Amino acid sequence: MIKNITNFSVRTLLVFFLLSSLLKAQTQSADYSEPTSSRFNNQIFLALSNDNSSLGELDFNRRKGMSLAIDYNRFKTQERLSSSLDSIDYNYKPWETEKHFWLGVGEVAILEFIPWSLARWIRNWEDPADNLAKVSSETWWRNISHGWEYDGDAFETNNFAHPYHGALLFNAGRTNGYDFWESTAFALTGSAVWEFFGETFRPAFNDWIYTGIGGSNLGEILYRLSSMVTDNTASGSERVWSEIFGTLLNPVRGFNRAITGEMGKNYPNPKGSRPDDLLISFDAGTRTMDKNGDDKFQEKELEGLFGFDLVYGNRLKAKKPFDYFTISMAIASASPHFTRLTTSGYLFGWNLQKRKHSVGVSLDFTYNNLIKGEPDRPDSVAFEGFVYGAAVIHPHLLSIFPIGKKTNLITQVGINAVLMGATPNDYFVDVEGRNYDFGPGVGLRFVAAIRNGIWDYVKLFYYGNWIWTQTEPSDSKHHIHFVSLEAQYPLTKYFSFGVSSGIYWRNSFYENFPDVTASHPIIRVFFRTAIIDL
Repeated sequence: MIKNITNFSVRTLLVFFLLSSLLKAQTQSADYSEPTSSRFNNQIFLALSNDNSSLGELDFNRRKGMSLAIDYNRFKTQERLSSSLDSIDYNYKPWETEKHFWLGVGEVAILEFIPWSLARWIRNWEDPADNLAKVSSETWWRNISHGWEYDGDAFETNNFAHPYHGALLFNAGRTNGYDFWESTAFALTGSAVWEFFGETFRPAFNDWIYTGIGGSNLGEILYRLSSMVTDNTASGSERVWSEIFGTLLNPVRGFNRAITGEMGKNYPNPKGSRPDDLLISFDAGTRTMDKNGDDKFQEKELEGLFGFDLVYGNRLKAKKPFDYFTISMAIASASPHFTRLTTSGYLFGWNLQKRKHSVGVSLDFTYNNLIKGEPDRPDSVAFEGFVYGAAVIHPHLLSIFPIGKKTNLITQVGINAVLMGATPNDYFVDVEGRNYDFGPGVGLRFVAAIRNGIWDYVKLFYYGNWIWTQTEPSDSKHHIHFVSLEAQYPLTKYFSFGVSSGIYWRNSFYENFPDVTASHPIIRVFFRTAIIDL
């Protein structure tokens, strides 16, 4: 457990820097577009689910007519380009192409020591006996002897702070030459070391899953985005901003680039650091939701909602983990402001029929926080809104069915194998802030969309899970459902208007208390703009 480390201001800054970085990356990668004739086929799979350019890739068939007149400005531009190319060390072997085990282990130790020292010496504890960092050989032996438990941390700590810390541990391996699977071992091992030896509390199983597995999901995404916005061939202010944005996205990678001197060195960008396919969209609008769960809109709340979505890579071209991934996040005007973060990354798969059917397995992470009133007593009336978080392995079948010249019906159906899920408990509030249950589960997911170009004219989504509670009290199980229907109409090529209607409902079954059914209808109206690099 890592307690009281995050707050809204930190999360807001991270979101701001992420959006800024991606906008810059989009501008920088505009030259990596594919021919117009191939864009449509790639766009088909982008929402459901680069090599670097060289002089040899220039299309001389499109050159303009020659002139004997000297264009001085063009000459100076070519001179700068020639000077930049001359400064690039094409024989340089990047740091991340070789494994550096001991530096990776040392960085894991640093990432463990920083939160431990903050808790041990900086945080002001009302009761010094509660200091979780006062570990000793006695606490270590007790943790090893008694084994795992489930902790009582608040939702934001367990479902956001721990995955982010895991992303840093993951990148202690990833940025030192290890691949995705090997770096996942760094995250899981680092999390286990903290759980057993970093604090006085018994090791929390939910922390280990969220830090190790959720951290691997978020860590690989941050690694690839950082690589995308960092341009090793740039110089001057462009290089400075490139390094700043890359470091903000992935501090561990920035640290390694600083100590190895790569921040100031010109060398070719690694193969695959720029995706061939990229789709970024922003939307803004309003959302209203029934708070008390009776689905009658008797106590609703209207709020502004800003959304961001990114699709990286092409599902059909993916070969390695996270060659294809998606991010969806939202910030609300009302509390809680950081209301949604969902990520999905390709692990492995097979194309059964080219551009028609594909079987894949993805690693997904979900954070939904829509609590509109903190419960001050353990009963369902006090619980307003809902929370849901999960780390999921998702095997699925993706299919495309043409229904017009440029229109297709796209479906995705699969199983949710929930490694760890969090959902409200109506009769329990822990002294440390937990008012939800933890446990594994299983469920189904279905998506169907009518797509033309980059727009989903109509999209139906269903997500359902059974969660079996493993936390205290362990006398409950929950059936979770999300259903939404969204329609949008493009007003211009890259701008659309949309509306969506959906419902979240939960059936909770308790052995010693009355069962609870809570349903929360949600209506949303929005404008969306797309920024595309295909």
